[in-house]
Amino acid sequence: MDTPTPVIEIESTLRPRHEAFARAYAAGAGGAGAARSAGYASSGAAQRASELLRRDDVAARIAELNAETAEALSIERHELIAKLEPAFETALDEKDIDAVLQVVELQARILGLIHGGATIRPRGYPIGGPGGAPGAYDPSAGHMAFLDLLDEEAARKDEAA
Repeated sequence: MDTPTPVIEIESTLRPRHEAFARAYAAGAGGAGAARSAGYASSGAAQRASELLRRDDVAARIAELNAETAEALSIERHELIAKLEPAFETALDEKDIDAVLQVVELQARILGLIHGGATIRPRGYPIGGPGGAPGAYDPSAGHMAFLDLLDEEAARKDEAA
């Protein structure tokens, strides 16, 4: 995000208030709010919004504005991903698996592939070992300790079999 994302201005054939409505609506305002911000009376804003949203030219303009916004966000996401590549390469060179996975997880979050509390990597191992409380992880243990714990658990199962 070092350079500003270019905004492509498409000359609109809409009336100024219709253009103002389309821009406000595409920016996230509700129908009535977009109508009010475009200068329509508060008392009939919801009705006016409904009428404007049914117009093909207004709907097309909103779609254009949404496409511009989506393209700008895509460019910004890919710029952020590119900025993380040196951290990924350094972690990979140093064989720091946890850092590699952290960078990959962050990249996935930027791209919208992971949401909320979901994760692609363990945050440690269960407190108290394999029988520990489910979901209670010791983050200080690190990724390698988690992998060691899995190896130990697999060896115990092999011995028991």
